[in-house]
Amino acid sequence: MNEGHRRRSVYDSARRLTAVLWALCAVAAVATPVYKITDENGNVVFTDQPPAVDAESAKQHTISPLNTAEPLAIKPVEPAPTAAAVNIPFETQIEQPADGSTIPMGPGNFSVSVLISPPLTDAEHLQLEIDGAPYGPPQRQHQWSLSNIYRGEHQLRVHRLHSSGAQMDVSDTSTVFVLRPSVAR
Repeated sequence: MNEGHRRRSVYDSARRLTAVLWALCAVAAVATPVYKITDENGNVVFTDQPPAVDAESAKQHTISPLNTAEPLAIKPVEPAPTAAAVNIPFETQIEQPADGSTIPMGPGNFSVSVLISPPLTDAEHLQLEIDGAPYGPPQRQHQWSLSNIYRGEHQLRVHRLHSSGAQMDVSDTSTVFVLRPSVAR
């Protein structure tokens, strides 16, 4: 038995003992006789001690059983339906760069960002595709930083994937043109 399990066991035992003691205190309180005494000024006092003097003014008072009520039935909370369950259409759209954009002369670095609706669930990821090939592993972020992309025309698409590998949605193809200086030979 490891130390953590032993601590949990001691903690559980202490909780059970505390619950039993509280239950015994409640039973003892109900079983105790109660006396109603009226003093010389007409004040009514309730006590668990019988009076030593003037026994005529003290009356033993019986306590009626406690009022109890059955607890209300609690309905189990059902998880919110997923977008697929309520047939909300998925929308995956490349926001940047716009279709037909030209990436200016430079090292071929640019960012791709995507708009999605409804938001990703814990079991979903996004996969960027350049010219039909995946770019990096699937991710939950909506943005990619691309670097050293060769010059020329490139086709970008973003796939919305379930962790099982099923494709949930795919964006329209967005075409970008990358300009890079050529090296003189």
